[in-house]
Amino acid sequence: MRITNKILLVVSFCSVFFYSCDKIEEPFIENQGECGDASLPIPIKQILIEEFTGHQCGNCPTGDETVEMIKELYCDHIIPISIHAGSFADINETGTYTVDFRSDVGNEINTYYQATAAGIPNAIINRAQFDDTYTQNTSEWLTIVSKLLEEEPVLDILADTRINTETREIEIDVDVVFVNAMNNDLMLSLYFVEDSIVSWQKDYTLEDENIEFYSHNHVLRDAINGVWGDNILSGQVNAGGVKSKSYSYIIQNEWVIKNSSIILFVYKSDTKEILQATQAYIY
Repeated sequence: MRITNKILLVVSFCSVFFYSCDKIEEPFIENQGECGDASLPIPIKQILIEEFTGHQCGNCPTGDETVEMIKELYCDHIIPISIHAGSFADINETGTYTVDFRSDVGNEINTYYQATAAGIPNAIINRAQFDDTYTQNTSEWLTIVSKLLEEEPVLDILADTRINTETREIEIDVDVVFVNAMNNDLMLSLYFVEDSIVSWQKDYTLEDENIEFYSHNHVLRDAINGVWGDNILSGQVNAGGVKSKSYSYIIQNEWVIKNSSIILFVYKSDTKEILQATQAYIY
């Protein structure tokens, strides 16, 4: 099982990290470059960007472009989710803008953080506060991400997926490997996202602001284990320790499996700040 092999590599890295006399230099980005590769045995810092958007928001394509720019720069270091919520995500009964990108999980996150009330596009990055606020304007995203990448990863999330294409049931095995010893209460969340949904989108920068064939990516569809996830750690764990969970989930018929993936992240129970995230592709 490939996830077991990765665990062994990560645990070996933990041993070297703590007992080698060589110091790992900041920033904690492999190969002395910026583009992260999560397939390597060395854990990398991965950051969740939750972009709040809406298909009837004419300023929101700027948010999409900013996320893609950061993703192109930092590659696997960046895990994006697009949350369609608020009035700009409303749908029409007929004609244009009839596709509903909203979700119960997205609505609950939006209500909790009051994200769209701050104006969209905006994003919450690792569910952490910067300058005493959770929601950040597009101009701040790159600066925050660059700062977060100066931090070392304290854990790694490994996921193995298996899909039955007839029943559309997916099974997910998750191992959280702790790079550092810690004493904390941590939660694990799994979100289902879909790419390449082609539908209408407003864009105020265009003469005809209504785009018929806009590709909506990273769209949040559902929470596999609930909006706020499951407990993965209560108390102490040693460096190299592993906590595991398994899940099964039926993918809705209207969602395209080949365009979908699972976003996983671990966060602090008290502050909800995310420590690590990753993305598991179904195919």
